[in-house]
Amino acid sequence: MRMKNIVNLLVTIMVGLSCTLWLTSCGDAGDHAGHDHAGHDHDHEHSEEGSEDSATNTANQLAGAISDASNQMVSKVEQMSDEAIIATQSAVYPLKKCVVSGEALGSMGESVNYLHEGTLIKICCDHCKPDLEKDPAKFVAMVKTAADK
Repeated sequence: MRMKNIVNLLVTIMVGLSCTLWLTSCGDAGDHAGHDHAGHDHDHEHSEEGSEDSATNTANQLAGAISDASNQMVSKVEQMSDEAIIATQSAVYPLKKCVVSGEALGSMGESVNYLHEGTLIKICCDHCKPDLEKDPAKFVAMVKTAADK
């Protein structure tokens, strides 16, 4: 849920900045090309050659840079979120055995962490992953039942 809120915030910021750039590219303090913008619509061409294209290009470049930065931020937040979930839930993970094979966690090397909809599931090895992926909700229920005990 937090990730969705962060993404919504970033989109809102991007839209706000885009609108601000669009509005400011139309003129300074409402005066442009010798006339006042306050009293009429903007459904006409401005006479200054190149100024609109330059402003549009600048706005597009800035919007692209903002979009790239927000995509990188979302990626890092998602990665941090997965790492934080694993670290937090590992500290209180209720099972000592693999939910798929029943083997002791750590008996086949380091256990494998798998996240499904925010719930950590630990399995004994990568060979159990295909079975886990067939019905992850079943194994989430097993972890949650063990945690409730």
